[in-house]
Amino acid sequence: MNLRLFFPAALTILIASCGGPSQKNNIPVAVTNDTAINVQADASSSLDVQPLSGYFVKNNIKVTDSLTYWLIDNPATFDSIFGMAQTMNNKIDRPDFGTQMVVAVTMPATFYGTQIQLSSATADDLTNNAEMHFVTSSQAQKGSSSIVPLWLGSIPKTGKSVIKVYTGDQLATTFKAKE
Repeated sequence: MNLRLFFPAALTILIASCGGPSQKNNIPVAVTNDTAINVQADASSSLDVQPLSGYFVKNNIKVTDSLTYWLIDNPATFDSIFGMAQTMNNKIDRPDFGTQMVVAVTMPATFYGTQIQLSSATADDLTNNAEMHFVTSSQAQKGSSSIVPLWLGSIPKTGKSVIKVYTGDQLATTFKAKE
């Protein structure tokens, strides 16, 4: 056997038996877009809500529903419903009605230390609508004086056409914002 033919044949057999040279597949995998799958992006986002503090419901306003909701877009209406609870130590957050609307939630006077809380606020970027969910909690023991629970917050005037307000998961009211 010719030595010149033996060496390349032996090398070929050796490489084949060892699996050949190791290669890493660094070729990026192409991502295909399957149009048969109807995937839609989540259009919900967080609604920018700025809580307002330092206010109370004026005595001439009688709240009779378990929860009463307001959407206020001007300072005259706001000032006719709410008074400032100014002390030496607190800061009054004044809404800018040029760029914001105020959402207010209140309930009748109670002796049971009740709080109203915003549990979630979302905006649907496709329909330009918003949803706000509120919950309440109260102390079990009756207090010596009554309070009128109040929650105030401002949201941007960004063309929201419909704002749905919920008590827990139950739709309470729907506001149609002015254009």
